Amino acid sequence: MALKVYKASAGTGKTYRLTLTYLALLLGNPAHFDPYAFYNILAVTFTNKATDQMKTRILDTLAQLSRGQAPQIAEELCLETGLSYQELVARAGVVHKTLLHHYSWFSVSTLDAFFQRVLQAFVLEAGLARGYAVDTDTDYLLDKTARRIVASIPQDASLRLWFTELIQEKLSRSDRWDTLRLLKQTGQQATRESFRVMGEDFARRLSDRTFLKEYIQTYRNIIESFENNMALLGRTALQIIRERGFEVTDFPYKTTSFARYFEKISEQNPGVSVFIPGKRVLDAAAGDEQVWHNKNAPEGLDKLQEVLGPVLDEILTCYNNSYREYATAVAIKEQIPQMGLLADIITTMRQIQEESGTLDIGDSTYLLSRLVSDGNVPFVYEKIGTRYDSFLLDEFQDTSVLQWINMYPLVLNGLSQGHDSLIVGDVKQAIYRWRNSDWRILGETVQGDPLLAEQGIEVKSLQTNYRSSPRIVQFVNRLIEEVCGSFTRALKKRLEENSFLEQKDKEYMERLLPHAYEGHWGETPEEQECDKGYVQVSAFYEADQTSADQKVLQGVRELLVSLVARGYAPSDILILVRSKADARILSRYFMQQTQDAGSGSTHCPQLLTEDALYLVASPYVNTTIALLTLAYFPQDSCAEETVAVLAEDWNQKDIAKDKGFLNRIRLLPLVDAFEAIIQKMEWSDATEAIPYLQELHDVMLDYSGKHSGGTYAFLKWWHERGKEKMLSVALPGEAVRMLTIHKAKGLEAPVVIVPFCNWPLDSSAGTQLIWTHTEQEPFNRPERLPVQYSARLEHTYFAKDYYLELSQRYLDALNLLYVAVTRPKEELYLFLPFAGKPSLGVVSGHIWEALFQADVPAGKQDNPVWSTGIQPEAKTARASRQGAEEIYTLQAYSSGNFSKTLKLAQEIDFDYDPGDSMRQWGIVLHKALSRIQTSDGIASVLEELVAEGELSGNPAYVKHIAQVIEETLRRPDVSGWFDGSWHVRTEPVILGPSGQLRPDRVMEKEGRAVVLDYKFGRPDPMHQKQIDQYVAALKRMGYTQVEGHLLYITL
Repeated sequence: MALKVYKASAGTGKTYRLTLTYLALLLGNPAHFDPYAFYNILAVTFTNKATDQMKTRILDTLAQLSRGQAPQIAEELCLETGLSYQELVARAGVVHKTLLHHYSWFSVSTLDAFFQRVLQAFVLEAGLARGYAVDTDTDYLLDKTARRIVASIPQDASLRLWFTELIQEKLSRSDRWDTLRLLKQTGQQATRESFRVMGEDFARRLSDRTFLKEYIQTYRNIIESFENNMALLGRTALQIIRERGFEVTDFPYKTTSFARYFEKISEQNPGVSVFIPGKRVLDAAAGDEQVWHNKNAPEGLDKLQEVLGPVLDEILTCYNNSYREYATAVAIKEQIPQMGLLADIITTMRQIQEESGTLDIGDSTYLLSRLVSDGNVPFVYEKIGTRYDSFLLDEFQDTSVLQWINMYPLVLNGLSQGHDSLIVGDVKQAIYRWRNSDWRILGETVQGDPLLAEQGIEVKSLQTNYRSSPRIVQFVNRLIEEVCGSFTRALKKRLEENSFLEQKDKEYMERLLPHAYEGHWGETPEEQECDKGYVQVSAFYEADQTSADQKVLQGVRELLVSLVARGYAPSDILILVRSKADARILSRYFMQQTQDAGSGSTHCPQLLTEDALYLVASPYVNTTIALLTLAYFPQDSCAEETVAVLAEDWNQKDIAKDKGFLNRIRLLPLVDAFEAIIQKMEWSDATEAIPYLQELHDVMLDYSGKHSGGTYAFLKWWHERGKEKMLSVALPGEAVRMLTIHKAKGLEAPVVIVPFCNWPLDSSAGTQLIWTHTEQEPFNRPERLPVQYSARLEHTYFAKDYYLELSQRYLDALNLLYVAVTRPKEELYLFLPFAGKPSLGVVSGHIWEALFQADVPAGKQDNPVWSTGIQPEAKTARASRQGAEEIYTLQAYSSGNFSKTLKLAQEIDFDYDPGDSMRQWGIVLHKALSRIQTSDGIASVLEELVAEGELSGNPAYVKHIAQVIEETLRRPDVSGWFDGSWHVRTEPVILGPSGQLRPDRVMEKEGRAVVLDYKFGRPDPMHQKQIDQYVAALKRMGYTQVEGHLLYITL
């Protein structure tokens, strides 16, 4: 048995391979056939959509095998398992039936879903609230955290002082200052996996403000010492020049003379790069007379070299001896002060999560890694009631370090028990590094692991491309190989320019790109015609980027018209862009083209953009939200105007003034109000509205299931977070799709167009923090430090970390190109817009070098075109769409009469009735008392319960409840417990030998503990027995003075 590692290039059928392996594990034990074997197999994919596709593929294949169909996979399964064809068919039928009858045991899921399932069994061990909800909106959590911290600054003296120092530091450097932005940026570090893996102890040390103050002062001393020394020497040099009647502009090259360097280093707050000597400064130090004086120089200038030269030598000596230390101190000092906010941010984030009963999705992976870190894997996974032996891990290049930490012991344990596992991935398609994925786990870690090697690792490559036509495959092989070489040469040049890097580090980084792409070129099936497929690359040279982009837009439009004329449906065409900014440029252009279509311009197919998928892009959704807003806020003029403008399309322009309707939906539950609006507006048959209404309905149902507070709370949530919701269902109709490359991975299309194939190799420079390390004193405390990614790091003790990040970014840029050019089946079009001469700082420059440089020098030919293959004829293009998956769309959105829909009987009748049963009253009172800390909080607690829908808003009912509670808490034997002098815990969980205990109220003061339990009705001996259990449990916990009381409440 072994771990099989498949390195699968694009289009090579990895889903087929995963299905084959899964079925072989299910069906393939010749000696012992177990139809329940799927209970012990876990298949993991990257997205929910991929999960559904894999489940469907496995079930469909089993069904086909059981009917004697699917001959290709049947033949391969017989070869792999040793079964006869008859045995395979018989077993497939049994397993298919068994799997359908026990579908919940069919374990195909995302890693996050699997981790959540495990974590649910360890709620107490992980310190989580029961029934917690997973929150994927980290940005919202960070925004809420930042705002709460800002609000607390006036009351927190320590925090206020730290912020004051931070502001002063920023202002001294003339930096932009935005408190919320700073807090969110710092908070982002706390949510990154790279930070989490360093542990909570590290976070506490890093946010220790006393330690940071000392540390920052150390950096400040280094910075001031270097700047003062350089400034003193610079002023000395200037004094020598001016005392002799000269100025720096008297030297050759005038305002750019080497002597200008003396002025720059003498300035206050000069900037870290100012101190780096330029070529003329170095030439002057080397005695080059051409930079010291020339025939036009003033008389006597040549004499200055003798007295000024030694000062220049002293300046360069100071630079060579101290600049690296100085640049390192500057890099750290710019970021380290804000780390003093980490403790506040982490604490506040946890408070918010505890209040809302949520867990950030990134926390679940980290918490599970802590549970499995002590070698207790069997205990962890046995507790969830499932024992997995075999694992199939898809898209493994997108796995993160923590995810692998969690899965590694499982895979290793399965292998050691004699069970196979499978890993499938492609380093070339690793484009999610910003989501914590680490391709090196697939490329280096797995194959280099000695424990896995002991069990056996079989590495295989899947290289036959079944997706793209042969000409496209050939083009991709040539392009990627040449661009990879070009990237490597550019990186090698950068590495050679740095004298601080060790040779072994340079060699590792130089091999990074070639190693990732080594031996993974695509091949074509032998039966395919070698001339099929077409590729066209168009270059545009213009004076500025805007003009070049305009040429591209015109070219894309003409191409779309041509493709549709040749028989392609708009939905056959996929446009890929690097960023949302590029998507907006295209969207605006084609929107304008659509508006101009009526004036005689050639018709262009409709473009389906990502913006159109947002729910707020729909007038139906906006009208619904505006009507709900008006129902609760009648004075909201913006909502009224929205309804007046949008509703006119449905002949309902006066609905904003229909007070009866607005009052009615205000009294309805959220989902019922939604259905009432659909009925009122008569939208059920509006086919264009169905996807948006369906998604909004799902959003409302999901919100209602997770949150309380009704429509009022939903509207607040919508304006904060809901407006970012997008469609998860396909839009009907024919349109050209436009996606970012990141969202297109795993997709394919007959025709792919990449309009702006010019993203930078080193993207987002200067906007990201990286965590660095050095052994050099005093920069090695703490062990990791955050610095801003920038070319300035080349000159610091963090040069290795900088160049490693740079090489990773080069690989990111190359992988994006690879993913983009491997999506098409029949035709591929790339557009290269250039502002002037092609630059090797962007991908298009390297493509130009690979395809155009030899044949078409830049500027020698306007808009050159490179192509290979033959465009398919219209008949072929149309035929390519036969057999495509058929999509069915709803023609009407059914909206039932909300007053007649199925309703569950309420446990409590919320209509006030003095004759209600004692049990019903007791439930309501118990809910209220469980929240009351002091007698002053009765009114606010009842208001909360009404707002959350837990208590009727009937004034008489609320008044009666309040009266009962007030009378109870005024009793002489009770009032002291609710006067605010006790530390109170309501309904705390106490773990005892026989299970959990949950008293209603535990109070502590001056070493005493009092347990209180609320009772309604007649006294019962069991009540006293229960309170005695609570008292005994608290004594076992170490409390010596414990009292137990039963509080009987008269109704």
